[in-house]
Amino acid sequence: MLDLSLSRNLGDLAAVHADLERRGYPRVILFGSSLGGLTGLWHARRHPERVAAAIHLAPALGLEESFGATLGPTKMARWERDGKLEIEHELGTWDLGWSFVEDLRAHDVAALAAAYRTPTLIFQGQHDARVPWRAVADFATQAAGEAIELHLFADGDHRLLDRLPRLWELTEEFLTRQRLLTG
Repeated sequence: MLDLSLSRNLGDLAAVHADLERRGYPRVILFGSSLGGLTGLWHARRHPERVAAAIHLAPALGLEESFGATLGPTKMARWERDGKLEIEHELGTWDLGWSFVEDLRAHDVAALAAAYRTPTLIFQGQHDARVPWRAVADFATQAAGEAIELHLFADGDHRLLDRLPRLWELTEEFLTRQRLLTG
């Protein structure tokens, strides 16, 4: 995790997508959550002709600001100075490199929104402690594409696990409207 970055994720996703294309699947539907959702948004922006649609749960827009708000300026400065930060997560504890923040800064969200055209369904909880819901709502309203649908859950958290049946219903409706799913 020390070398985790959005750019590395994009490279991994591009490799998987290229492999799928070699196997006869040139267009894909992307599903992503959190950093995976942000990765999916960037991949779709870069390859709109190869991404038929995207469905994302709490895409990590505003992640740098979220780190800053959570850690505060002193811990952010220490992270930059030390080059790594210990992250405690329900899945474990690991070090995250400062290069993660530097890489995020190289991916301008305003530029992403300005060029984004892929039909996309986004789910976001307003009680998400990791991804600021307003950053996601701003992206959805500023994105150039017309087929972006945002569902905000007023009491929802980062994972929305208690909403899975509803998320699948909305996903099925969205993909049917996009003519990507037939009954």
